[in-house]
Formats: sequence, structure tokens, C-alpha cells
Amino acid sequence: MLSMIISQKIIPSLYKQIGSEFQAFILYLAIGSYFEIEALPELASFFFQQADEERQHALKFIRFLIDNDVPVNIPPIPPADSSFKDPESAIRLSLEREINVTKEIHELVRLAKEEKDFTSDNFLQWFVKEQLEEVTIMDQLLKMIQRAGKEQIMLVEDYLARKGRVKEKELTEGLSMDESKD
Repeated sequence: MLSMIISQKIIPSLYKQIGSEFQAFILYLAIGSYFEIEALPELASFFFQQADEERQHALKFIRFLIDNDVPVNIPPIPPADSSFKDPESAIRLSLEREINVTKEIHELVRLAKEEKDFTSDNFLQWFVKEQLEEVTIMDQLLKMIQRAGKEQIMLVEDYLARKGRVKEKELTEGLSMDESKD
């Protein structure tokens, strides 16, 4: 009887959000494929990682429904094309996608509050914060691509490579510190 904890009115919107997260997953796979074909491996890797994040977001929604004894309904996902005019158009599309997902999350929060569904509202707060981060990242990436232009896109590749190495080092050092605590 856990399904009574969350509002019955929000469930269809949660199903729709699962579809939206999977749609972003497929879009980012397509964008990553485009960058791979264009021989831009750092941008490809970035978007493949973003795709995995979007898949994880969909799974969080699925887990939330399961944890509340709500049957899961995954809507059909439209295909995504991996051909783009240029890198800027691919990244612009990803920014637009993140802005749309943010609006969808905000609408879910509004509905949860309207329904006094505190369980869903609490769950959704993580996504509110996450979407701010995602929009910021895509906006910054678009600005970098625009500044670099087609002739200097390798500067963006270099930036992403350095950023990836720093992140890798932080993770490795973090693991080393954790191991020394035992």
C-alpha cells in the first residue's frame, strides 16, 4: 500500500520524465557518435559520459516508483539522429535539451507541492540541483565552442582532456586517502 504515499496525479508525469531522461540518453549517444566520427574524442567521451548520467537519472525515477510500489511504465523513445551541421549545433541542441528537462523537473516539483506530495518533492530536489549543474555545463561548453570556432576546436578538446585528467587524479587521490583510513 506504499503507492498511497505519493500522489496518484503525479505518477503519469513521472512516467513521462522517465521517457524524457531516456530521450536525453539517446540524444547524447547520438551526439557522442557524431563527435567520434568527426575525430573529436574528448567531446565524444564527454557526451558518452553525459549519456550514462541521463540513463542513471531515468533509473533513479524507476527506482523511486518501485520503492513506492508503483508499477513502472516506460514510454516509447523517439530515435535520435547523429548528423549535425557542426559541433556548435550539436552542443546547442544538448543545451536546449537540458533547459527543457529543467522545465519538466520544475513542473514536477510544482505538481508535487500542489498535491502536498512531500515524498516526491523531496525526491525531486536532487534533480533541481542536478539540472542547474547540467545547464551550466552545457552553456559553458557552448560558449567555449563559439569562442574557439571551427579552426580552434582542438582547444576545446585539449581543455576537456585536461579536465578529465584532473578529475581522474582527484578520484584516484580520494581513493588513496580512503584506503589509508582503514
